[in-house]
Amino acid sequence: MPGENPTINGRLYDWGSVEIQLPSGIAVGATEISYNDEMGREARYGKGRTPRGFGTKNYKAGGSMTLDKDEAQRLREGLGGKVYGDTPFDIVVSYAPEGKPVITDTLPQVLITKSDTSAKQDEDNTGVEKFDFTIFSPIKWNGQAAV
Repeated sequence: MPGENPTINGRLYDWGSVEIQLPSGIAVGATEISYNDEMGREARYGKGRTPRGFGTKNYKAGGSMTLDKDEAQRLREGLGGKVYGDTPFDIVVSYAPEGKPVITDTLPQVLITKSDTSAKQDEDNTGVEKFDFTIFSPIKWNGQAAV
């Protein structure tokens, strides 16, 4: 928060403080989540060599998550048996370290667009699955919509 003194050598937000809520429940087998949004701005030109203003492009949001094989199966079951369904779902990501304010981001109206997995010899966690997804409504960054 603005005006707070920095914590030196104290616990801050880390992977242990992250909780991911999927349609199948709290994801205990999640090893990564990444999400982003963007809204392009382009210079608009007329007479002369310098922009006379700008135009705004469409808002886009998406991301990916990596789940252990058993967690990926729980997600499939939570989505009715298939990941490429037509019913969007929400993902809620909370960052809650002890003694710090909870930050909760909501990814509304998610649809999975790609699933990727692999397995190889001498791997200790074989068959993890990475899911790419599109977010069809603005991300709520700690409760505030991006647009």
